[in-house]
Amino acid sequence: MLEEEIKNYLKAGRIAASALKFALNKIHEGMPIIELCEMVENYIIANGAELAFPCNVSINYVAAHDTAELNETSEIPKKSVVKIDVGAHINGYIADTAKTVIFDEKYEKLRMTTEKALIRAIENVKTNIPLSFIGKVVEKIAKENGFNPIKNLAGHLMKRYLLHAGKSVPNFDDGSTELIKENEVFAIEPFLTTGSGYVKEINTVKIFSLKQPLKVKSKLKSLFDNIWKTRYTLPFCLRWYKEEINYEELKNEIEDFNKRKFIVGYPVLVEESKGIVAQEEHTVIVLSNEIIITTKID
Repeated sequence: MLEEEIKNYLKAGRIAASALKFALNKIHEGMPIIELCEMVENYIIANGAELAFPCNVSINYVAAHDTAELNETSEIPKKSVVKIDVGAHINGYIADTAKTVIFDEKYEKLRMTTEKALIRAIENVKTNIPLSFIGKVVEKIAKENGFNPIKNLAGHLMKRYLLHAGKSVPNFDDGSTELIKENEVFAIEPFLTTGSGYVKEINTVKIFSLKQPLKVKSKLKSLFDNIWKTRYTLPFCLRWYKEEINYEELKNEIEDFNKRKFIVGYPVLVEESKGIVAQEEHTVIVLSNEIIITTKID
């Protein structure tokens, strides 16, 4: 891996970690979710990075892919468990990190176990071991503490401008023989739950990405061309473009494109048995002689 690439990953990681730390210090019960999302996103941009994806704020049994919409009025509920998932990039080199905030002490063990699973998972990352071994480590810690790993959510390989680059880091031993290789960059993200250990999609989509430049007729083609030019396949949300275009027109068109599979939509994911979900995440660079955690909070 080139020194310049590592430098970009490290800068993105510092900014993402700092933004997450800022959010952890500001979040409180009753806080508007749109305020939290925009605070994190504005922090990332103000500190010299770009957004790798919309800030995710997933509450209680919601596991992932939830963010504020333009006219969002919901707030952080009392006694809730909140996952904040943050992404920044420098020239396409991505940092992805997340933490769980507990407003109900009875879920502190869940949070601490998930954090422990992340630490142990990273301690076991090395070249030429199966990715399933990382899942085995996570699953063992979860089960020992009375929780289930979420089996259909996983960490992921990342490449430049590509958030999900093919390889998955499971949260259980899935039997995969695919290996961790030198110079790869992974988001390691245990999801643990008090529930059954599976998520399902609901009929709500707030985050999207392009698969390729749009080749269909659209009154908004210039906007989509700009999204591709600046983000390629990186995810986005509609509220980012509220000042550039008629929001309702954009929303209707993007929903139509999603139904027709011209773009990718990421439905909100919930734990199927409504178990409480916790998430902890770091980005790591795998080198021949060391593992670099780019998103470690000081």
